[in-house]
Amino acid sequence: MTKHITESDFYETIDLINTPILLANKETVCEYVNQAFLKQIGYHSQDIYDQQAWFDRAYPDTSYREDVKQTWWQLVEVAKHQGESHVHMMTRVQCADGSMKWFDIHESIIGENKVISFLDVDELQENNEELNDLLKQKDILLSIIAHDVRSPLGNIRQIVNNYKSLDLSELEIEEIFAEMGNQIDYIFNIINSLLIRTSAERGSFIEKREPINLKAFFSKYQDYYRDRVDKQNIRFVFELDDLHIVRFDPFILDVISRNLIDNAIKYTPENGHIFISFSEGPDYNQLTIRDTGAGMSELQSERILNNKGSRRLKSQITDSFGLGLIMAKEILERHQGKLAIKSQLGKGTSFIINLPK
Repeated sequence: MTKHITESDFYETIDLINTPILLANKETVCEYVNQAFLKQIGYHSQDIYDQQAWFDRAYPDTSYREDVKQTWWQLVEVAKHQGESHVHMMTRVQCADGSMKWFDIHESIIGENKVISFLDVDELQENNEELNDLLKQKDILLSIIAHDVRSPLGNIRQIVNNYKSLDLSELEIEEIFAEMGNQIDYIFNIINSLLIRTSAERGSFIEKREPINLKAFFSKYQDYYRDRVDKQNIRFVFELDDLHIVRFDPFILDVISRNLIDNAIKYTPENGHIFISFSEGPDYNQLTIRDTGAGMSELQSERILNNKGSRRLKSQITDSFGLGLIMAKEILERHQGKLAIKSQLGKGTSFIINLPK
């Protein structure tokens, strides 16, 4: 003898399920939500009485809502064409309390009704996003390293290729090899700094914030860039004192500063100056690297700040305009900093590194 379950027993059973479930009719009018739905998502059936009401509440961002709707309807059409009664997609839902959570939403058609279940994948999605962020950060760091070592490697190759054809004294040869040693030390310093800060287990960069004395920190760049600034007769002016201290990751600050100083040297004419100064603000400490070069147009500044420079795959790195600046901006932002640019054609450029307090 077949025993039919009553309507009340059915709803009681649905309420015992830990997965949020929504029941709707063929017109997608919401008829019931179980207790798990109320607990995890928070909307009552009258709040999301039909599909459009659900879209409006769950996806308040207009652009994202339209993307979700279009993708969902495409999936429904594909399922119909294939004779299937089940579709699913993963979206980020705004719950009744205003929180945002990722759900894998499944809709199954059973007779004249629809059963829609919501699998909470928020933690999984956040872990995926964290992994993607780590991978992107690693790509940025590798691109920066590739960009930074090209110049000293090019200098070494030029020395190796040309020194035999030159009639050099022993003193000049010693000076050339000393310069090569400086360039090699520079490369090893960059690579070793990255290796020390990279986790072998996760392949991610390990941030280490510590007090940095800015006067001592920036003094090393006089040796790093001595050959280039001497050739162009450019002078560094450090407007820093022993009391100027910030708490930040020194490797990250070095990466950012090298790229900004390298750019300043590149575009500063002979007998020019590069000023490095510091000031304190309410929320950020500001490091300013200012040159007396040709300056940039407003369009060029916007390209850098909006990440629209000549970024390419790290295997295709070139000295295109803005590449090092864009990478410096990206890595700074990933460590809660900000880059600002003040520039005027013919009057030089100021790059302002805003470091969080």
